[in-house]
Amino acid sequence: MPKEWYVSFHGGEEKASFNNIHVYSTDGTESRKALNKKSLPRGIKLRELRGFVFGPDQNLYVVNAYFEYSEVLKFKGTLNENGQHDFVDVFVKRHAEMNPGIDHPFNLAFDSEGDLYLSSQNTSLVARYHGPASKTGTPGTPMPFPDGLALQKGDLPPGTFVPSAKLVSNGLLDVRAVIFAPNNNLYVADRAADCVRIYEGRTGRHLRNLVSRSDQLDKPIHLLLSPDGRYLLVGSGGNDSILRHDLRQGATSVFVAPKSGGLNGPAGMAFGDDGFLYVASRNSKQILRYGSIDGRPRGKPFIKDLADNPEFLVLVGR
Repeated sequence: MPKEWYVSFHGGEEKASFNNIHVYSTDGTESRKALNKKSLPRGIKLRELRGFVFGPDQNLYVVNAYFEYSEVLKFKGTLNENGQHDFVDVFVKRHAEMNPGIDHPFNLAFDSEGDLYLSSQNTSLVARYHGPASKTGTPGTPMPFPDGLALQKGDLPPGTFVPSAKLVSNGLLDVRAVIFAPNNNLYVADRAADCVRIYEGRTGRHLRNLVSRSDQLDKPIHLLLSPDGRYLLVGSGGNDSILRHDLRQGATSVFVAPKSGGLNGPAGMAFGDDGFLYVASRNSKQILRYGSIDGRPRGKPFIKDLADNPEFLVLVGR
């Protein structure tokens, strides 16, 4: 399978055709939609897709973000004869009593043991769910509270790994992206607090804040690790820039200057195989390219005049 770009869009009721993952070739040509809507059973509807990732079982997990559809859907990782992913099941679903922590979810990540972590905007927390190969609990159900919450778990929703500030002191104000570092610690973008927080993997203990206002960070949303694991890139939505934190040296710098190359609302980021950093410019409805070493814009937009706001993008294939 040649490499292709998978892109999710804001979507919504009035933009039904954008409630899917759209596939683009490496030259920027749109080819098809990645998810087979015909394989969806009755009652399942794609609506405002956000983060997506191939899980430890090689299947494709997709965030269905709209309020009443707050869930994580699982699709086959392999393509059908039409080049699409067929629906498998609803892996995580909101339930008012059993799983109230998921509400308008945004991003998801699997840890080194194969369990799923999910951020939700309306509850401002990160919840943890048994992974697809779990032997300690039913896959897709909330996991026990981590050790770091042992003294604060009374009023927390089931599965809570990082709680909201509404529930505990020093909790998350406005969560967005979550990502695991090479050392298995969890990095969390807290938009309203203007910082990236670090939590110890598995225990959930808050270690420190990595990037903050003093580094010119303003409303962080998306996070990305460099291919070698040395740098953490942070999309700074409030000033339309991208910061880069050197995980070895502990230093943060502006990598993509504010509004450089027409950046307006930095969203999903991904490294290509061609030496470029690709960035979804949400408000200008473009996919932009920057040098992966110097952060400078490279030529015209990779894709322009999109009909909807791009959210996440991933380079897929061998």
